[in-house]
Amino acid sequence: MTGFHAGVGGGSSSARARTRLEDHPVYVVLPGKVQAVLTETARRHPLEAGDSPPDDALYFVLNGALGFFPSGQRVCVGVIPPGSVLGWEAAVGATIHTHETRAILPTEGYVAPLKPVHALLKDAWIHQFLAAYAASRARALGIEAACNAQHTAVQRLAKWIARLHAADGEESGISIAQGKLADMLGLQRTSVNAACRHLQDRRAVRIRRARLVVLDHDELSRAACDCDAGQADDVLERRLRARLN
Repeated sequence: MTGFHAGVGGGSSSARARTRLEDHPVYVVLPGKVQAVLTETARRHPLEAGDSPPDDALYFVLNGALGFFPSGQRVCVGVIPPGSVLGWEAAVGATIHTHETRAILPTEGYVAPLKPVHALLKDAWIHQFLAAYAASRARALGIEAACNAQHTAVQRLAKWIARLHAADGEESGISIAQGKLADMLGLQRTSVNAACRHLQDRRAVRIRRARLVVLDHDELSRAACDCDAGQADDVLERRLRARLN
C-alpha cells in the first residue's frame, strides 16, 4: 500500500458506506479550521476506471481504488485504498513522486482546491509528516519491485485480487477484466488466465465475465505472497492522530 491513508479517528464504517466528505477518516482528525474550509470548498468527484484525479487539488478517496503507474506505462506499482488523500505534496509545495495516478476501479471521492487550504498547512509538522510518508512510499515501491521479480504469477495475482477486494467492498465481485489485470501486473494475458483458473480450482475465487468474486479469503491469502504484511502506515497514522488530537 502506498497511499497517504488512515484508519485514524475510529472510522468503523466500510468503504462503500462512506458517501460524504465527513465520513473520510483523515477529514475526521484534521483541525477544525481545515475541516471548515474543506466543507465549504470540496465537491464530489467520481472517477471511472482509467481516469486520473486532478493534480492541482486534494482528493479524498471514499471508495474504489486508484494506483500508481510509472509515467506512460500500464504496469501498476502500488494501490491507493479508500481512506487515502492525494495532493498533500502539492498543497505544501513538495514533490515526492513522479508516478501517474489513475483509478483502477470506479472510485468515489471529494476534490478540494489547494489554494484555500494552502495557508492552513504551513506548520512544520505537516512537512515532517510528508517526509516520513515519502520514505514509507519509497519503501513500499521497492517492495513491490522486488515482488514483481521474485514471486509467481499466482502469488502476485492473489495479492492484487485481495487488495482490490478490500478496496471495493462489493460482495458481487471485482469489476475488472483479466486483460486489465495482466497489464497492471506486467504479465501475459495467458499467464493471468492460467493463474485465475488455478485460484478458481482452489475455490478461492469465482471467475465471471470481467468480474472476479472472492469466495474464500483465507485460501486467497494462502495463495498470495506476503509482501503486503506490515505495509500499513500504522506509525504514520499514530503520528497524525497524536499531532491533531
